[in-house]
Amino acid sequence: MKNIFLSILITFVSVSLFSCEDVVDIDVQEGVSQLTVDALINNKAQAQTIKLSLSQAYFDNSPVKPALGATVTVFDEDSVAHDFIDVKNDGNYVYDGQAKPLDKLGKQYVLYIKYQGEEYVSLSKLNRVPKIDSINYAVERFPIKPDNGPQEGFMPQFYAHDFEGEGDCYWIKAAKNHKYFNKSNQISVAYDAGFSPGSKSDGLLFILPIRMSLGGELYSDKDTLTVDLYSITKEQFYYLQIVQQVSNNGGLFATPLSNIPTNILNYNSQSTKKAIGFFGIMAVSSAETVIDKAKAKPKE
Repeated sequence: MKNIFLSILITFVSVSLFSCEDVVDIDVQEGVSQLTVDALINNKAQAQTIKLSLSQAYFDNSPVKPALGATVTVFDEDSVAHDFIDVKNDGNYVYDGQAKPLDKLGKQYVLYIKYQGEEYVSLSKLNRVPKIDSINYAVERFPIKPDNGPQEGFMPQFYAHDFEGEGDCYWIKAAKNHKYFNKSNQISVAYDAGFSPGSKSDGLLFILPIRMSLGGELYSDKDTLTVDLYSITKEQFYYLQIVQQVSNNGGLFATPLSNIPTNILNYNSQSTKKAIGFFGIMAVSSAETVIDKAKAKPKE
């Protein structure tokens, strides 16, 4: 009797999932366009860019519209103003960090945006970042040909130690031949030297999976590998984790789509105009090497 009931249940589920072929037109409201802020800047002595655009309806595949005519300023904790200017009138507001880098470690920075009569603000802190001690690589062969990169090559890892004192957060970015890995599934963040709070990794060498999170591809002889280690706030640590989760969210049991939390606030709390995006200022430690097969460690 139990087997008969199970067979009927499987048949019912199968019919429910695969028998519906009718096209259903759903009237989806476009919603309100919001100011979108991409403001991840760092302490490098180079041009820093804050990108402003306008959000679009989910099914709108037209080019993203830039938010033009805004006033964008970053203030440091000493009340020094750093103006970001949209020189090309394309929504990319640029600050000349080469002349005066945003490099006051341990200081807080405030982002101020004025756009179409509304004022938006956000707060971040420039935290310390450890030095990358070295990079090495070992001979490796994947059992199956990957979609990207070679099947045989060299698997690299970097070496760095977390500072003593719990709660330092980091973002690891890698570039292969000066092209950065920017897909959501290639986001790598660390809490102290581990994956998350409570891992008891404070003050230690970064754990192996983090040290090897350099794009997920094998490198070939003469490839250039760049590793950037960014200090980020706890707020940005969780933000990047959510970005990765939402971007990879799919399948039958996926959670419903929703806006990613933002730290961009309208100064007028009573206003109906809201912004999305994130502001973070980061210190960066970098290292670069050219893969030399003669220096590679043998496969273990």
